[in-house]
Amino acid sequence: MPLSDHRSESRPRADPTQWVGRLVSRHGHSLLFLAILALGCVTRLYHIGSMPYWLDEVTTVRRSSLSFGAMVQDSLMAHHLPSYFWIASLSGHYGLGEGVLRVPSAIFGGASAAVLYLVGARAGGWKAGLVAGLLLALSPLQVQYGQEARSYTFVMLMMAVGLWGLVEIARAPRATTLPFGSPGARLAPWVIYTLGTLGALQVLSTAFFWLISANCAAFAIALDPSIDKRRFWQRWLLSQAIILGLTLPWFLAMTIVTRGQMGSGTDWVPAMTLHSFTSTLGSLYFMRISRLISFHLFPVVVPGFGALLLLFGVLGVAHLRRRGASRLLGSVAPTMLRTLLIVAIVPPLLILLISIGKPLWMPRYLLWSAVPFFVFVGLGVAILPGQRLQLAAVSVIALLAAINLAPYYQSETKPRWDLAAHDLVNILQPGDMVLVPDRGPIAIMDFFLARDGQAIPDSLWTRDIFKAAAYVHDGGRVWVVEGKVGQADHTPAKSFNAITAPLGSPIAVLPEGDLITFKLYDDLPDKSLIAQGTGTPGLYP
Repeated sequence: MPLSDHRSESRPRADPTQWVGRLVSRHGHSLLFLAILALGCVTRLYHIGSMPYWLDEVTTVRRSSLSFGAMVQDSLMAHHLPSYFWIASLSGHYGLGEGVLRVPSAIFGGASAAVLYLVGARAGGWKAGLVAGLLLALSPLQVQYGQEARSYTFVMLMMAVGLWGLVEIARAPRATTLPFGSPGARLAPWVIYTLGTLGALQVLSTAFFWLISANCAAFAIALDPSIDKRRFWQRWLLSQAIILGLTLPWFLAMTIVTRGQMGSGTDWVPAMTLHSFTSTLGSLYFMRISRLISFHLFPVVVPGFGALLLLFGVLGVAHLRRRGASRLLGSVAPTMLRTLLIVAIVPPLLILLISIGKPLWMPRYLLWSAVPFFVFVGLGVAILPGQRLQLAAVSVIALLAAINLAPYYQSETKPRWDLAAHDLVNILQPGDMVLVPDRGPIAIMDFFLARDGQAIPDSLWTRDIFKAAAYVHDGGRVWVVEGKVGQADHTPAKSFNAITAPLGSPIAVLPEGDLITFKLYDDLPDKSLIAQGTGTPGLYP
């Protein structure tokens, strides 16, 4: 089927942009699909090993090294499904370094951008699909998760496939409800939706938000006047039965293994604040570069770029609101609008409402929500008058997105515990002690040191402020290590600084990148701290 949505005229004018439409028409979807796939993979594979593993990725390294049975059990115990970790274990045969174990995530992320091109093309033409695919390929947040040895791009790829199937159903509601075997009947959309949604639920439980939104969208599709409602609901319910029938046994097994503690898997999520709320929106929808381990946003690279995307997104909604405005969709434009709006709004809205009582507002759980938003941005380009203006808009968006992404590769998006571990080994003198807020820094530094056959003796670590204070009082030196290990702080930085304040002023402060600091104490501490002993609030030994 030709992709060009340019209307031919009886006496065509000489338009220098027409060759683009002819080129795309000749080669169909394949050319742009492969181009987006390549771009999405390149942006994720570039510098893929430049940032070290962080705490969650260390879990992947450890789990990928287990036997299959042990890997399944360990995954279920941690409220995870084993599918991604099995794939990671295959990659792990070629090495457990950052540049190898992250490759599957990079490929899944690139493939997600390519599938989104198909979704956008089916909803609004090849230029809409191109914009949507480009934005997903060049989004700093999406690239960052594509360079993460975790399952988030895998589940996103599966949900994108599910959305493709759902969009095909919304685009041809009559054809997808004709008796199979009759002229014009379409089975493929049902297969694509079912396999994509089933695949997503085999990867991560957050895919249930996609399943819920898809079922809400089903009611919107059923409103289309051309649909055979009885046959539609029969096929829809059969699809849900297949999906849930092959998914729920995993969650039953997880319930058994965790002894019913299914809700504890997200207890680590920090409470939602205004800062975390706006930061997540900025990185998710407005292409801001963020720090994966926190809600920190780096300075704006292209002023107004996020606002431009929002404007085109609103135009995309307006485009589909005009019945018959889209030559590609015709009378089903309202059905497509309802479908896309529901899958764009329902997941983040549900997560927001849940977060009021149980924190869940995290970029990793909202990552999928950018997909339908980027489709609306692409549709907004399609509303512009004339192919020349549309192509100019595509080019500008692509250029700005590339410029916006470039600084990401020089940003410290993860803490440099790899450097900190080796630097600490080099600066420690015989008899030095190390004070840490919890076991996190110990675990992550031991991980990096073990790669080189190094270690810091357990006798040098302590979490006991009283022991550290007494050691300084007796003439010893204590190094205090401060820094984030994961997305949840067991001991927030402000609390840790208050706890260590009685040690006095450090004689040296050594930064390890932007997120880790070493402080050296060897002056006399506040003696009252030692006298009060465990009666003083402090770290737990």
